[in-house]
Amino acid sequence: MTQVQPQFQLLHRRTQLPKLWDRILEPTVSTPSGKVRGQLREGIYGNTYYSFDGIPYAKPPLGKLRFKSPQPVESWLGVRDCTICPPKCVHANIYTGVIDGIEDCLYLNVFTKKLHSAKPLPVLVYLYGGRFTAGDATRNSWGPDYFMMKDVILITIGYRLGALGFLSFPEPELQVPGNAGLKDIVMALQWIKKNCQYFNGDPDNITLFGHSSGSQAAQLLMYLPQCENLFHKVILISGMQMHLRRIPQLEYRFAKHLGYKGKEDNHDILAYLSALPAERLCDLKIWTPEELKQCPLFVFSLTLENESAPDALLTKDPLDMYANKQSWCHSIPIVLGGNSFESLMHYNYFTKQPELYETLRKHPEYLLSHEVREKCDVHTQQQLAKKLVRLHLGAEELDIEQSFDVMRLSSYDFMYHPIYRYLKTRIPNAKAPTYLYRFDFDSPYFNLYRIKHFGSEVRGVSHVDELSYIFLMPNSFKLQRNSKEFKMIECMIDWITAFARNSDPNCEKLSSLVWKPLTADARYCLNISDELSFVKWPEEEMCVLWDQYYKETGIRTF
Repeated sequence: MTQVQPQFQLLHRRTQLPKLWDRILEPTVSTPSGKVRGQLREGIYGNTYYSFDGIPYAKPPLGKLRFKSPQPVESWLGVRDCTICPPKCVHANIYTGVIDGIEDCLYLNVFTKKLHSAKPLPVLVYLYGGRFTAGDATRNSWGPDYFMMKDVILITIGYRLGALGFLSFPEPELQVPGNAGLKDIVMALQWIKKNCQYFNGDPDNITLFGHSSGSQAAQLLMYLPQCENLFHKVILISGMQMHLRRIPQLEYRFAKHLGYKGKEDNHDILAYLSALPAERLCDLKIWTPEELKQCPLFVFSLTLENESAPDALLTKDPLDMYANKQSWCHSIPIVLGGNSFESLMHYNYFTKQPELYETLRKHPEYLLSHEVREKCDVHTQQQLAKKLVRLHLGAEELDIEQSFDVMRLSSYDFMYHPIYRYLKTRIPNAKAPTYLYRFDFDSPYFNLYRIKHFGSEVRGVSHVDELSYIFLMPNSFKLQRNSKEFKMIECMIDWITAFARNSDPNCEKLSSLVWKPLTADARYCLNISDELSFVKWPEEEMCVLWDQYYKETGIRTF
């Protein structure tokens, strides 16, 4: 018996192994809404993690719910299969125009390194960019592989885009006050706060981070009373929202573009748009040839809502929100920053159109933000634009040979000066630290956005380039672990997860550097390049001059 017993035990374990193995490969998690089945996946560098794709956080926004605020998800019976990426929210690709996705898209994706641990894991919630017009939240676009080298949870949120997410009417009875896509995000954050614990997440340690328009959304969410305690720290990556632009008669103009023949009556316009297939609503090419010369980026976007709407979120100008000394977000730490040549993303626009510069010589104000153009008369706009052109180009005449200087001017307009303005109001009021970074890692072969769109011969660190070192993207590839590019991935993931864990981005990969929070006296940043350094923010000197010019035109800068 003493010799047979161990063999019996081994046989018993083997008979139990398939069920145990199934639980490891396809774990089931119970949430208050129902059970979800995920899968064990292997990352590009061999590390494993658990993936739960396409968990619903709201009712499908179909039929009468189109354009409306999201409704809480209904419970389901049985086990929901969450092993396949959910569809994208329907949109037209910014670059190709191809329409992709479906209207039923209010799902989130949970990636967790461990389902069980002595302490729950810090939670990172990502908001993708795409001008509030395009993009998706799936691991096909934003693979979690690099994050899953750390003990964290990453959650990505799908939210409505374009007209489906940001159509707006002032009439309360129409129940479409605007910002449905932003309200999708808020409902997802409420779901995460209640449910992340079932995936081994810490509901009291949630970091919200976003890129570009996703960063703009995160910035505004920090100031909404409805979001207090839904997240506890924020990382703003290359995205600042200083002004809510409102295109005059947008809904009427959009409806006419799609074939509407009636009068400017919002009841009739809503009825017409509600009857169209979702794919038709993705056609946002409403610009005239003259407007296209002004490099318009957004059609439908964040907007001010009627205060009388019961579910209104954004009812105040962002500048008034940021100046509020009592905002709850002053008590949470943030990291923010951008890339060293943000507007390189407009390389083709500024270098492939010689005729553009004839327009800019007549209308230099087209280089200015819509905030300036809406707050100043044309004469004041032109005077400001001429000063800024002289500041950056050393001359008043604009020509295609100066396209890179024009792009640098544009970088200040949409990124660096907004960062400077925001810090002027954040720093004096904040009770928690604020950290500034500058991404300047110019890889000849792994800054994937720049290489994909402009070719390897163009150099500089464009908008979106930093995401190559944060997510496994569709054109990513496996790197040698001793390469500078892999070490940059480790650096970026290290400080982001350190901040998520400890509210402090200082970490091992910063070596002997100490990344200090900002003070009222100086703007020092972590410069992330071939060599890491803690330096005076290089863009600050120019931003001070921009501030002076803004004040001369009467624009509020804080």
